[in-house]
Amino acid sequence: MNPDGLIEDWSKLWLPRQKLSLSEWAEQNFILSSEYAGTTAQLTLFGWQREIFDSFTDPRVQQIVLMTGTQLVKTLFLQAALAYVIAEQPGPVLLVQPKDVDANTFSKERLSPMFRDIPVLRNIIGDAKSRDGTNTIEYKAFPGGTLSLVGANAPGNFARRTIRYLFCDETDKYQPTKEGDQISLGIERTAWFRTRRKIVLTCSPTVDGRSRIQQAYGQSDQRKPWVPCAACGQFQVLGWPQVKWEAGKPGTARYQCVNPECGERWHDTARWAACERTEWRGEQEFQGTAGFWISHLYSPVKTLEEIVAQFLKQKGERSTLQVFVNTTLAETFRDEGERPQWEVLKGRAEEYPINDEAVVPARASFLTAAVDFQREWLNVELKAWGRGKESWSLGMWRVEEYDGKGNPLQTSDPKYREWLRVFLHRTWKHESGADLPILVETLDTGERPDPVYEFARESISPAYGPAGARVISPRTVVPIKGASQDQHSRLIVAVSQESAARKRRGVRIVSVGGGYAKGEFYGALALRRNADGSYPSGYCHFPKAYDDSVFQGYCSEERVVHASGTVEWVKVYERNEPLDCHVYNRAAAELVGISGFNESHWLKLEQSFGIQAP
Repeated sequence: MNPDGLIEDWSKLWLPRQKLSLSEWAEQNFILSSEYAGTTAQLTLFGWQREIFDSFTDPRVQQIVLMTGTQLVKTLFLQAALAYVIAEQPGPVLLVQPKDVDANTFSKERLSPMFRDIPVLRNIIGDAKSRDGTNTIEYKAFPGGTLSLVGANAPGNFARRTIRYLFCDETDKYQPTKEGDQISLGIERTAWFRTRRKIVLTCSPTVDGRSRIQQAYGQSDQRKPWVPCAACGQFQVLGWPQVKWEAGKPGTARYQCVNPECGERWHDTARWAACERTEWRGEQEFQGTAGFWISHLYSPVKTLEEIVAQFLKQKGERSTLQVFVNTTLAETFRDEGERPQWEVLKGRAEEYPINDEAVVPARASFLTAAVDFQREWLNVELKAWGRGKESWSLGMWRVEEYDGKGNPLQTSDPKYREWLRVFLHRTWKHESGADLPILVETLDTGERPDPVYEFARESISPAYGPAGARVISPRTVVPIKGASQDQHSRLIVAVSQESAARKRRGVRIVSVGGGYAKGEFYGALALRRNADGSYPSGYCHFPKAYDDSVFQGYCSEERVVHASGTVEWVKVYERNEPLDCHVYNRAAAELVGISGFNESHWLKLEQSFGIQAP
């Protein structure tokens, strides 16, 4: 044996371990698992991903914000950073998902395969469970550190913890709590480690002004990925306005260079090559927080044809367009739910007959009605609905009944139920000549529940099943109530259980997310007629014959976002019954199934009413 060689080998043992950046460490050690990557393989990063990864091992960076499109980098970054912590820089880790069930799923679907397939982690973490409780689905112990996976829904998950690493995933899905903002609670738990801590916030953005990740990115150095044009060399941030295609032909999509003197149109191969030469440039001064924004236009696997086809499919509806803007373009969606001006709404009203003389427009296919119970009178609105959720308000009634002496009667009096019975069983003439009944009538149970229950018991009810309420017959009556403010993320929130219905002698109640419907409505009121004379999806028509008070009532509430993130709809005009009636009518249309209708559904519905196509 060569003594010199032996001495050289021994001397290497005394050398300090090579300190790698996260991108270097990940490409040497991280193995992608078949459960989430399709196949088990060594990780190779794309050019634009490296700076994101290396920010985690940059000693100057205490906080990292990823505001990105879906399926680009967020989850992989979290996994790689966590693997690096366990293997190289151990310490207490808190990984937060929106709910406990999400944390459980992340552990099972992402972490368990990762611990199994990465050799450097396999002997550190061990089995998914242990008898002594040091290794469970939600808790992992390893030399020098621990990993706790929790949901943001329970503030107690943040109590009594001292952590060095805080990973907050899907931050915009965290629901407000009485104890305060969950991210702030988590950051407080890192104070002991001061400059040695690492805080990571990740999410696709949501609504402009309400998005947590937007706010966090705005407080960072706001890095964006700049790429060069192969033709002229000008660096630019890829933006949706530069994606060009021939009308109706997604396959012709190309990315056009922003340099007007160049105008080169890149095909996908050129775009992908440019993205490999990405330079991250911050728009604000770096002060300890590195923020990264990136969209699907940088995706190394998604073609422009696929992106454009997705846009064309989703642009027709406000809700699906928001998904495209948030998850594909990684941009906030401007909430058009701000209160409109009633004078503007009145100014765009149209000339057509209403109330008893109303005629259902040719493009409309079914009718709904909504009843708002007050103490001494009813407010009733009739609406017609057509394809693309286009709607027409065909009448607004204020129903007041009096005794023999001219005194107003309470709405619990049988005379009101008799008026409703007659109203429910009449029909309105359709422009095609057919007679249309009311398909669904919704009644608010808030002010006067008992008369609503009585009327519902003597009327046709929807069919109830695992999927909720379903309308199977004309003149269906549905009692409804407003859901709590924190349940306004969807329109139909819940249907009361049979056990609760038995207390009301079989009457079941549908809970409605009024905030969702009001935001959608105010967004629709911002729509304008298309240049070709057609109307966009969701357009709402109103008659000129309505009094000013009706238009004021439609615009009677204002959406207020509090510092805690909670949203409240506040009255700015006392008589808000028209707005409430729109919400109840929109819920009625949803119970018919309008959001899921395709052309065959519309044709079948029109055939059942004898409506002939215009």
